[in-house]
Amino acid sequence: MHRNEMIIAAFLLSTVMFFSASAAVETPFEVGTWGNFCQAAISHTFDDGTGNQYSKAVPLFKSKGFNMTLFTVTSGGMFPGWDKAKNAFSQGDEIGSHSVTHPGTVSDAECKTSWEAITKNVPGEKCISIAYPNCNIPTSTTNLKTYYIAGRICSGQIENKTPGDFYKISSIIVGQNGASTDMDGQANSAASKNGWAVFLHHGVDGDHSFASTSSTALGNHLNFLSQNKSKFWVETFGNVARYIKERDAVSLSVQSSTENSITVSITDNLPDTIYNYPLTIRRPLPDGWTTAVVTQNGKSVDGSIVTVNAKQYVMFKAVPNGGTVVISKEPTSVISHVSRQSVKPTISLNNSVLMINPERFSGSAIEVSLFNLNGATIGRYTFAKGSGLFSVPVTYLTNSAFFIKATDGITTVTSRCLKQM
Repeated sequence: MHRNEMIIAAFLLSTVMFFSASAAVETPFEVGTWGNFCQAAISHTFDDGTGNQYSKAVPLFKSKGFNMTLFTVTSGGMFPGWDKAKNAFSQGDEIGSHSVTHPGTVSDAECKTSWEAITKNVPGEKCISIAYPNCNIPTSTTNLKTYYIAGRICSGQIENKTPGDFYKISSIIVGQNGASTDMDGQANSAASKNGWAVFLHHGVDGDHSFASTSSTALGNHLNFLSQNKSKFWVETFGNVARYIKERDAVSLSVQSSTENSITVSITDNLPDTIYNYPLTIRRPLPDGWTTAVVTQNGKSVDGSIVTVNAKQYVMFKAVPNGGTVVISKEPTSVISHVSRQSVKPTISLNNSVLMINPERFSGSAIEVSLFNLNGATIGRYTFAKGSGLFSVPVTYLTNSAFFIKATDGITTVTSRCLKQM
């Protein structure tokens, strides 16, 4: 089996949309409107810090490899406690501000005070986003715009791919007493508009009197998103805002090109301490190439060979200002100058046992699907991410060749395997 070998097209990747910020992105490169070149961005946000958000919603999201945003107050009766916030953040969730005390209208002073509390008590969380209590924006916005890059209101609209005002990003209230109970339908609407659907929850299973979502409804919706990962990119509110601003500011140019490698510069003019989220980028696979390995600043990045409308692309993720990107035809030539140590393959086949290396994946759960040469599903597995290799026995397969797709919703690796006889 060869890593990143040509994959089967139609059933592994649906029609995607792309966005090139401007002429600053040199052709034939494309930058995805959304991560993974999905048709829509989806963010689930939770206000007020109810207990079931942490005990029920967080595990539901982790079971699908998704992250959510928890907008928390930092003191008073609604405060969930720093241990809960730190635990959710450690699993990839965002801890955003919902003011200090949840007043009718948050003051500009509280914008700073709540930011200070979160960044101090949740190490590593930069706290770049805020949800205004009662959706009321502070009259003065000096601190708001100093400490946050985005703020959420409750107007019930699907956001455009570039919001008109990042401090007035719309959200859709769902659940009991909410404006909508059809989360799947709203997600599909966002996909049809190539937009961003931000969902606003309060309670889970009735632990809040307003906008409470049942764990069953939430779980069903997350199943729907998981089953359509090529269509929906699920990320935190803050990371989507990061992605949009980076995407719209990015400059990409080819520095050099040979038969075996392409060197690319990817930059923007945004502060690197905040804007460090990887953009999804692709270009047609050069003629004569069947494999590609991508590094940035000498380190391997997420990348794969995908087929879109019968055309092969190398698709990868890179951070603007994160260092030079090199796309190489020969994997060995890249690995040799990245590390002298042995590198475990992401997917390998040994004695009719398929081995999946979890080190390539950042999500908490990894889904593995097997397909025959006609594109029909012949096996599907879900693993909670651990420290060891995952193994899938394939002795039951009758055909010698099959395709495999492994994904955590962020990184997707696909390959063609030949069963050992």
